[in-house]
Amino acid sequence: MDRRKLLVGGAAVASILPALRGAQAQEAAQMGEQEMAVLEAGTFSMMTSQLALEKGEAEVVRVFAELETAEQTAVAAAFGAEGAEIALREDHAAIMEQLQAAEGAEFDALYLDTQIAAHEEGRPIFEDYAQNGTIEMGRGATMVGVPSIDTHLVMLRSFREQVQA
Repeated sequence: MDRRKLLVGGAAVASILPALRGAQAQEAAQMGEQEMAVLEAGTFSMMTSQLALEKGEAEVVRVFAELETAEQTAVAAAFGAEGAEIALREDHAAIMEQLQAAEGAEFDALYLDTQIAAHEEGRPIFEDYAQNGTIEMGRGATMVGVPSIDTHLVMLRSFREQVQA
């Protein structure tokens, strides 16, 4: 995986976000249960990935964590919620505690397992929002997010096998 391509792609996404802030401010007021489900799923993936940037040992873990953090930042921006504090569900908070306690190869394996489960859980949430969401930019982000989740799952399962070997 070419880190430069990831960084260039992330920079391209980040470069268009400031121009969209005005429209997002209006849309942020429309947040409902459906939007919060998308944002909570993304917040959990981002928080675990930020932890992986600090604690991850395997390069594939750190590279994926960078990718996931950038992607979830862009999704939050599409919903007008960039920088918003989104509370984690109890089960996600408990998993965060497990990740914080883990070290080395144990952390890497737990992070990858967590990301696989989070992506499997998040896919139908994103798919539903892509079809039925009310915030136009959020719908666009989730439309792109569904095939991205599928791609991430293939990557994550491959990385998990590498870490186990």
